[in-house]
Amino acid sequence: MPSRNRVRPAVALAATSLLAAALPMVCAGSASAASVSTWEKVAQCESSGDWSIIDASHTYYGGLQFSESTWLAYHGDVYAQYPNQATEQQQILIAEQVLRSAGPGQWGCAAQAGLTNDGVDPYPAPTVPPAAVNTVHLVDLTPDGGLHNVEGNYSGGGWNSWSDMGAGNIKDVTSASTGSTNRIFAIGSNNQIWEKDGNYGTGQWSGWFQPITDGRTFTAVSASSNGSTVHLAAIGTDGQMYNADGAFPNGGWTGWTAHGGTNLKHLASASTADNVNHIFVIDSGKQLREIDANYATGSWGSWGTPAGGFTGLDVTAAAFGNTVHLDVIGTDGNLHNAEGNYGGSGWSGWSNMGGSGLKRLTSATSAATDVNHIFAVNGSNRLTEIDADYTKGSWNSWAEPAGGADSIGLTAAFTN
Repeated sequence: MPSRNRVRPAVALAATSLLAAALPMVCAGSASAASVSTWEKVAQCESSGDWSIIDASHTYYGGLQFSESTWLAYHGDVYAQYPNQATEQQQILIAEQVLRSAGPGQWGCAAQAGLTNDGVDPYPAPTVPPAAVNTVHLVDLTPDGGLHNVEGNYSGGGWNSWSDMGAGNIKDVTSASTGSTNRIFAIGSNNQIWEKDGNYGTGQWSGWFQPITDGRTFTAVSASSNGSTVHLAAIGTDGQMYNADGAFPNGGWTGWTAHGGTNLKHLASASTADNVNHIFVIDSGKQLREIDANYATGSWGSWGTPAGGFTGLDVTAAAFGNTVHLDVIGTDGNLHNAEGNYGGSGWSGWSNMGGSGLKRLTSATSAATDVNHIFAVNGSNRLTEIDADYTKGSWNSWAEPAGGADSIGLTAAFTN
């Protein structure tokens, strides 16, 4: 391999730029970017196109010949400890960060390969498909920590194909919609919350970004929305429940506020028509608890026990009008359901809807139809779905949605 300048170690800009944040995901889109073919020309010059190579002095690694210090400065270790252990795509994504921050001069082969800030996105996000009124947006957290999304049109269009959302090392995921935009929030490898938005009006996805950048860390997250406002509830790494609110498109986010709890494990939330956000958690004793935020009056309630109490492993909630459809995985591994009418009639009793060996839950109710679509991860780590049609008073049977998928977590939402 000919002698050349490689990616310089410890680029100073990395420590002071946005890129110095611990990026747990692939970030799509940039005004300063090069095409995959250009990066492959750089790699051909730098390493004869060998993406797993280590130079003879063990100083430079991978197809783009990163030094270890540069790789770590740009948080390449979210993919692999050394560049040569990462995939071609992952190496290019870290190289994109170096290119944006420090320019093409970091590679001695830049001129020969034609490497410039040409504005070409090497891995553009897929175009968002048009959404019918009764279309659910389902996101699957795969066993390898990636995220994939698929659309299900319940008015007759069926399911489209799964798309990779460009994420890795994800620990939890949730979503909520404002208008035609589905906003996805995920906990990354740094235990912080990241966001990616799919606008089904314009057909475009954003890249991943951090909505709140105060460094707070979390183990679980839930989102709900009322109009153009998203309410985020999250369990901190200290075991407490925290809340933040985002007003779209231009209102910005509040800071996080703590609302107590001890060693909380899972949570779900749903906003009813009276502008109250109902937050449900499973605590360390597997007990179901609830706390409500009344945005009409600007007040929070106290922790209580909904639906007469329940012992469970995970929880999901969805609202239609002033009714919350609450679903919990019991300690028997089955799905248990209760309805909470906050307009006056209170809670129904619990019903066992089967499922057997369920592990995780999410649910979404269309504003067009009072059908609650409940998605679960079963004992074989496969996605499964059951629907409750409240206009007919009937439930269907468990079945795999969207052709099925392996999963360790999931979220679902409808857009308007």
